[in-house]
Amino acid sequence: MSGRRAGQRFDAEHGVTTEALVFLGELDPDAIGPSLEFATHYEPTPVAEAEALLDASPLRPQRATFVDVGAGMGRVVLLAARRPFRRVVGIEISPALAEIARDNLASAHGAERAAKDVRVVAADAASFAFPRGDLVVYLYNPFRAPVLERMLANLLAADGAREIVLLYHTAVEHETIEGVDGFEVVADLGFGLVYRLRR
Repeated sequence: MSGRRAGQRFDAEHGVTTEALVFLGELDPDAIGPSLEFATHYEPTPVAEAEALLDASPLRPQRATFVDVGAGMGRVVLLAARRPFRRVVGIEISPALAEIARDNLASAHGAERAAKDVRVVAADAASFAFPRGDLVVYLYNPFRAPVLERMLANLLAADGAREIVLLYHTAVEHETIEGVDGFEVVADLGFGLVYRLRR
């Protein structure tokens, strides 16, 4: 089954809307601000590939907070919420997309939610303060290197994070991550890379 067909089936089964292609500059550019210059478009991660990256994380969900950077309409947030993460947070720079993701969270059905604390916030990853503790951070190529560099600086400043895992689908800016001392590739799935940082 194609990724798009599987996405449409996922939406139908769960009563949500995540299968779409949206250019942020056409949605709510005034609300996004200067980071729009480096943002990519919204396109959901294929369900099977998102699950494969989640499966490849070396951190047990019970130990970590999951953060989807560039959460869009919330598909990966919904998938991560099926696992017993301490918390699941989606961050999305577009207020309009963040609102759709919140609606999807509220209306989703047909899957047991193992994570009890699940939320989506409208925020710019360039200035986002990551939660305390161990982190699993998901990226589907949400932005170019200038924003990724600032996001990584925020991530490394996260209080109490002994371990950080990055699940990076369509790793266009992988050299930016590999230029940060300490991140090592622990899995290459072809469509995505898994990085780990121990401190």
